[in-house]
Amino acid sequence: MDDQNPYQAGEVPPSTPKAPHWEQVPSGITRPVTQLWLLGAGLTVFTLATGGWTWAKNQHVLAMMNVIAAAMLSCVYLALAVGVYKRSRVAACLTAALWAWVFVMHLRQDTAGMADTLRRIGTTLVIGVVVLRGTVATFRHHRHLEAKKRQPTRARISDDPAFAPKPPAA
Repeated sequence: MDDQNPYQAGEVPPSTPKAPHWEQVPSGITRPVTQLWLLGAGLTVFTLATGGWTWAKNQHVLAMMNVIAAAMLSCVYLALAVGVYKRSRVAACLTAALWAWVFVMHLRQDTAGMADTLRRIGTTLVIGVVVLRGTVATFRHHRHLEAKKRQPTRARISDDPAFAPKPPAA
């Protein structure tokens, strides 16, 4: 048809699909968050495996209570990991609080060997670095999205449909 016909709609160029929210954030922010939820998923599997191993090693009532406690703790780890995956600030803060509580419990625990204590505290500190970086990155993620919402990227003139090249004549 004629391009000048006011009663016929022209072709609308396809809009560029909007990327999901996690692709709009720089990897410097998303990487620590990913490490945090992967740590939560790993702790879930590790806790279930150690609980099952305890049950398989000696099957008595105390081992069964240990399996139940491990399953409950695994549910907490899994819930926090899913919350962090969905970029929940509450879940990130609860993960940091859980890590701080475990760290204090490790400091209070009296063990026979100093090497075991240092190894345990060192491991807890390494996990703590991942937890704290992930928690801060979760807040940075939300701050970044709010900044993008307040000040969206400027549209380029070349993206305007009026400047699009004309389709070839048929």
